[in-house]
Amino acid sequence: MINLDDRNVVEAIDAAKQLEILSQWHILFKEAREVSLELKIPKNYKWKGNETSYSTPTNIVICGMGGSAIAGDYLFHLLKEELSIPVLVNRDYNLPSFVSETSLVVCVSYSGNTEETISCFKNGLEKSSMIITVSSGGLLEKLSTTVGIPHIKIREGIPPRSGLPLIYTALLTILEKLGLIENMDASIKETIEVLEKLSKEYSIEQRTDENLPKNIAYGLYNTIPVFVGHTFLSPIANRAKCELNENSKLLAISEVIPEQNHNGIVAWDNPSKAMNDVAVVLFRDKKESPSIKIRIDEFKKQVEKKTEKVLEIYPEGKSKLTQQISSTYLIDLASIYLGILYEVDPSVTPSIDSLKEVLKKKTNLPDRLEKDIL
Repeated sequence: MINLDDRNVVEAIDAAKQLEILSQWHILFKEAREVSLELKIPKNYKWKGNETSYSTPTNIVICGMGGSAIAGDYLFHLLKEELSIPVLVNRDYNLPSFVSETSLVVCVSYSGNTEETISCFKNGLEKSSMIITVSSGGLLEKLSTTVGIPHIKIREGIPPRSGLPLIYTALLTILEKLGLIENMDASIKETIEVLEKLSKEYSIEQRTDENLPKNIAYGLYNTIPVFVGHTFLSPIANRAKCELNENSKLLAISEVIPEQNHNGIVAWDNPSKAMNDVAVVLFRDKKESPSIKIRIDEFKKQVEKKTEKVLEIYPEGKSKLTQQISSTYLIDLASIYLGILYEVDPSVTPSIDSLKEVLKKKTNLPDRLEKDIL
């Protein structure tokens, strides 16, 4: 098995320097905050003879895919008890029928070329919705600039899934500027400070016996990982599943409590010894409500009858934002180390790339959408 304390071996497999990019998350948060605060929301925009004015929206639809969309999940679970209007994360080519001129449609694509997101951008124009876009460039930036849609340009040149700090900060700042949430300065400041601290504690130089991400990677090696979240930590379970899919090239499962207690928990009644190969990671919170705590504790007892591979992860920080991101940072690092254990380059996604090539040849949708919009 690969020795994760052998820096030369680790860096040879991690050719695109994913570990180094993650170690800069505190810098990305700070940078994205500064860039996003420069956003100027106009009074209106015009498209094909129709004029749309920006005002307080009646609902918010965040459009994106993959690493761009998951920031919307984080935002929803962070703010669902604060926001007084509905928020929907839309992973599709089309907007829901309820979207109208009073809707805020935020189109997010790290590359700026995601066809589903560009399709939603066009759909938003057709519905005369208030639109704001976020990307590192690409067609989405070009279309936004041409039509007069406010756009936040984030740093380019990193894998989209590593851009979570950039996109999440942009989304939070957009809602701030529209007066929909309280000022996030304190939470973002704490998040930056905690990430900087963790970047040292979890650095590649730290040996395995003092490095939690490396330990988690070894623990998940040759297992089927199941990630379980709850309340504002719910999206971390899905994030972990996706990071293992892409960085580790590994199948994984995500669950959310209390929903998991109404279906997924029954899977553990299976008598097969195959359950011994499952590893369960519980994203926990020291301030869990009594009901949530009981549900997680009872599920944990049931799991421990079938497998010894059970890990509880508690977040760092005081604010919910910091707690979300500190646990995410930990599992993101672990997913890269796990990929290295399997001797696969964490950065490459050949299956996604080949599918995009097929779509480009057979539909060439982005080019057609560009012509329709302009």
